[in-house]
Amino acid sequence: MRMTLSDILTATKAVGDVGERGNPVIEAVRIDSRAVTPGCLFVCIPGERFDGHNFAAEAVGKGAAAVLADRPLTGLPDGTPVLLVRDTVAALGFLAKAWRTQVGARLVGVTGSAGKTTVKELTAAILGKLGPTAKNYKNFNNHIGLPLSMLEASDKDAYWVMELGISRPGEMEPLAAIAEPDVAVIHNVGPAHLEALGDVAGVAAEKTKLFNFLRPGGVALASMDYPELWEAALAVFPRVRGLSTKGQGKGRSAPYRAKYLGALPEGRGRFFLKLGELEMEVETPLTGGHFAENILAAATSAHILGAGEKQIAAGLETAVMPEQRFYCRRQGCYTIIDDTYNANPLSMRRAIAAAVETAQGKPLVLVLGEMREMGAHAEEEHAKLGEAAAASGARAVFYRGAHAEAVGEGLTRGGYAGRFAVVDTPAAFCDMLAAMDLRGGVFLFKGSRSMRMEEYLAAFTQSIQKDPKA
Repeated sequence: MRMTLSDILTATKAVGDVGERGNPVIEAVRIDSRAVTPGCLFVCIPGERFDGHNFAAEAVGKGAAAVLADRPLTGLPDGTPVLLVRDTVAALGFLAKAWRTQVGARLVGVTGSAGKTTVKELTAAILGKLGPTAKNYKNFNNHIGLPLSMLEASDKDAYWVMELGISRPGEMEPLAAIAEPDVAVIHNVGPAHLEALGDVAGVAAEKTKLFNFLRPGGVALASMDYPELWEAALAVFPRVRGLSTKGQGKGRSAPYRAKYLGALPEGRGRFFLKLGELEMEVETPLTGGHFAENILAAATSAHILGAGEKQIAAGLETAVMPEQRFYCRRQGCYTIIDDTYNANPLSMRRAIAAAVETAQGKPLVLVLGEMREMGAHAEEEHAKLGEAAAASGARAVFYRGAHAEAVGEGLTRGGYAGRFAVVDTPAAFCDMLAAMDLRGGVFLFKGSRSMRMEEYLAAFTQSIQKDPKA
């Protein structure tokens, strides 16, 4: 970001003045006093545990040039500019929107129930072959993370790829109003955040509100493979263009298609793409049929913004996937799949299926955590998780969290003959594992964010390091 303090005052609809320090140019926004850099704007965000207003003096002491707050502040040096607003989070969004308007970069807005970050990373990798491209840091995709990501982008960027994440009714509209995408893509919907959104149709209804905020001439993309999504998309934006990994959607053929062609060495995969008149095969760092829709969403979005065959192929081939999102690595004689960032029923089923393909006959071990925010659907969805685990042929299933009994019932219904164990701590998991002969196996770690399944993965990798036979 690069805006004068007076421009920030106007954009945020604040009252106050620029103080006695002139009208400096602000090039960064911070909400954490520990991350303050000289000359930045410090935005006081109130929270359940910490209130940013209590750290404003510290931020100014570290060099913050001005403060955005929702109340008068004391203890600041004389002349410190304090911009007062009714709601600092809303003002942060107003500021990001103003910066978006000033820069004029073409923006791809990405949302879906599973794989948003993957689509975002792939899209940015392709567009990066066309020109400077900004993207969300990790999954900074909510009402605070999205505007911060946009404000971190440079005025020299030609493209912005922004992931939008929602979990409750009413959350998409303010996010979409900030982003105002030129291309908006929804690559799937599934049973995620059902506690607040009710059912898959409710998920689709909330996500497709994104299409109401397209810039003039903008393009809406949605998968035709999910009936609830496609129906909701047509209702909101009748000119929506269809994506499919099944060849066709309800009522008509999809203009953009993809197909998984099979695995390559080192965890890579080949895919076929049909993007209107363009047909091509690509190699990617992803293997498994469910990644076809992620790759299709990314390639289509970039193609609409001008990427040709060369840029699409190069971007997909060289894309780097972030850790904790089906990140595969070898350690000793083991293959470890780190998919610990989060989980819902759709992403769980897909991760298990991809792990099966990765295993290719080696012992498969599933180390799974509870799927949160399922509401009244929790027991049913965890039983289905057990059925999916049984169908995988896993040698062992370890589980942490509530609804373990439902998972066990699903395993039984699926005719599971392997070992099932409920583990409450990483140490308990490692102790049970030590008594089993699973050397050389493929281990998938996955669960909702709050289950912190990365701690189980860390304990496992430490045990490997101590094992001379590994």
